[in-house]
Order: sequence, then structure tokens, then C-alpha cells
Amino acid sequence: MLMGEYHNNIDLKGRVVIPSKFRDLLGEKIVLTRGLDSSLFVYPYETFLNLTKELNTLPFTEKESRNFIRFMLSGATTLEFDKQGRIIIPSFLKEYASLQKEVVLVGVLNRVEIWSKDNWNNFMDLNFRDLSEISVNLFNSN
Repeated sequence: MLMGEYHNNIDLKGRVVIPSKFRDLLGEKIVLTRGLDSSLFVYPYETFLNLTKELNTLPFTEKESRNFIRFMLSGATTLEFDKQGRIIIPSFLKEYASLQKEVVLVGVLNRVEIWSKDNWNNFMDLNFRDLSEISVNLFNSN
């Protein structure tokens, strides 16, 4: 299970070091794609293949399904780590996630999310106050 929060920098060539704890769980081959909330998602290759199988079950006749599939797959790229444990983030994905210098890498069960530091801080500021209420709504069966 991927979990934890790490802060790192992205260099001028778009390279970012993925923490070794994440690399060990992600495996050698990964898929990087657009994520939700202006973040990027990093999946182990096999996990992403399973996700595409689920996407393939969505009804292509529904506009929302088509749009979500396009969103997830059009930005997807298969990557491997270099010897320093880095990946190169393509410029269009850096732009999508507003990645500048400082990034936050967050382990979220089966994926790693890559956020710009500003977007992550904004997300936490906006949502932190509501977490108690959210947890009650998610875990109460009443």
C-alpha cells in the first residue's frame, strides 16, 4: 500500500526523484497520467492495466464515460526510473498540474499523486476543516 507525503523539487529538465519507499512498491515500469484535482497520478503498470479494463466496461455511448476515458488515457505515458530514481514528467503534464519547482508526492493506496506545492497547500487548506464531517458521512451507515 502506498502512503505518506514527501516534498521534493523538479529540475529544469522535468525530472523528479520518486522516494525509494514508493519506487519499491510501484515496480520498475509505471504509468504517469493526468489525475484529478490538478494532480498527476502514478500507477504501477499492472494496476493501470487493471484500471483500463474497468474503463473499458464504461458505456462508450455516454458522453461522461467517453470524456473520462479520454482524460485518463490521452495523457498516459509509460515510464521507467533512471539510476537516480527519477522520472521525466512530460511538459504537457507539468503544465496540467502547474508543476514549478517544489512538488509534493502523496501515496494514496494504489497510486502516487504528484502535486504542485501550491495546489497541495490549497487543497489541504480547503479540505482540512471538513475532514471530521466527511469521515462521519463516509463511515456511518445510518
